Amino acid sequence: MKITARFDSVRSRLALALAATAWTAALGLAVAAAWLALDALDLRVERPRLEARLERVEAQLAAAGPREELPPAADMESLRRRVQALNKLSGMRGWGTPQLLGWLGRQLPDNVYLVSLAHKPREGEALLVAESTSAEALTAFLLRLEQEPGFAEVLLAKQGARAAPGAPTVQFEIRLRWKA
Repeated sequence: MKITARFDSVRSRLALALAATAWTAALGLAVAAAWLALDALDLRVERPRLEARLERVEAQLAAAGPREELPPAADMESLRRRVQALNKLSGMRGWGTPQLLGWLGRQLPDNVYLVSLAHKPREGEALLVAESTSAEALTAFLLRLEQEPGFAEVLLAKQGARAAPGAPTVQFEIRLRWKA
């Protein structure tokens, strides 16, 4: 009885795979070590410059003299409220132009077109001219504007007709005011 078995070919493939993995890991570690060594050299070169800069900053702080203490928290809060009130008076009221255009882009019905827009963010108002071949579509758009909680006033300022090639169109001039 003769038994023939060949296990050496399986063992050599496994050994070859392990050797390749070990060499790859060793190469990766060598690259990481070289990178760390170069980074350490850069830090060593950079250190004297950073120490000189720190000495200059400390000298500037010493020359500036003693620091003044901040006012009490109640005074700071009072000042913060006064600044907010001034910013509110002088700043923008309502939406910015990009926000208004984005809202209009989502809310305009398909058959209503925005002809003109005069936005006055400091006054908190806008003047829209919208047109459509259908007065019902413009009325639906006007209702959407009135239902928006950000608007304090939606006013139909003017209604008119315009003869366009193909079909006559209806124009609504709408004045919007934002809530303060």
